[in-house]
Amino acid sequence: MKNFLRRQFLFILLLSFFVCCAVYWLYWHLTPFTADAFVFADTRAVTPWVEGYIADIYVKNNQTVKKGEPLFSTYTPPYELKVRMLEHEIAATAEKLAGCRAAMLQAEAEIQGFEADIANSRYLHSRAQEMLKTAAISEDYAVLQLRNLKVDLSKKSAAQHKRQTILHECRTLEATLKKLSAALDLNKIWHRQTTVTALNDGIVTNMMISPGSYCKPGEVLFALVDTSNWYVQANFKESELSEIRPGTGAVIRLRQYPGKIYRGIVESPRLSAEKRLTSPRSGMTEVKKENEWFLLPQRFPVQIKILDPDEMLNFGASAYVTLDIPSRPFRQFFWELFL
Repeated sequence: MKNFLRRQFLFILLLSFFVCCAVYWLYWHLTPFTADAFVFADTRAVTPWVEGYIADIYVKNNQTVKKGEPLFSTYTPPYELKVRMLEHEIAATAEKLAGCRAAMLQAEAEIQGFEADIANSRYLHSRAQEMLKTAAISEDYAVLQLRNLKVDLSKKSAAQHKRQTILHECRTLEATLKKLSAALDLNKIWHRQTTVTALNDGIVTNMMISPGSYCKPGEVLFALVDTSNWYVQANFKESELSEIRPGTGAVIRLRQYPGKIYRGIVESPRLSAEKRLTSPRSGMTEVKKENEWFLLPQRFPVQIKILDPDEMLNFGASAYVTLDIPSRPFRQFFWELFL
């Protein structure tokens, strides 16, 4: 037996090595596993709503903030003056509208006066026509009464047109007043937005601004990492995706905290592979040359929510992920080897 072991020592050593490798491979492939994973969280780009110089900064880089806490503010006097200017303009327009409505009442009173004059002129004209038939008055007097009636009718018509003009002016002033009120509300919003606050609990990061810097709306100044939820993006082979469903449990290990185990749950397997390429010169579809010897499986990102993030995690930290489902390792092995 000793001689046999000596003669077959190399063979036994190689056999043991391959058996250990097979056991190791099976151990890591009995369930879907990947070391191609990293930690991430929802982030918000902090941008100003209004243009101006940064007057005050209330937080520091990598500082933890609460929702509603002020982050920074821009120079506010121009926006305060704009609000006051609109308030004065609204007051002036309101006074004009009040004067216009008073003129409307005056025009109504003038029309009523002209209606009384017309009634009197009609009466005198009708009396003149009756007296003219009996030759009690001259024809010139009857013509004069008719002319007075036409003058009163013309005055009433002019007063009615004047009232219509004043009515249009009042409506224009009312519309202008509404427009100014809307502009005032909008500028009050801009004025409030000179102070930018945190939209969620999180950590301020990548801040590289200082008081006096000029910023414009939509310009990204720094980021706010939402620490209420942490996730892991785990990239699994496409041969392992058939069994992965939303709600699948996961075991997560982080290099940041050796020996610590986190629990997670799959939220969504994402479809994000892209192989179609278009030439920027010709606009035609390009065919990328694949490896002629090995056709490696694609990897797809699977989003996993960490259920117990009791420690402060780092965005982008490396992770190892194992899913609580069988992976059918022999099927995968032969697929990758022969297909």
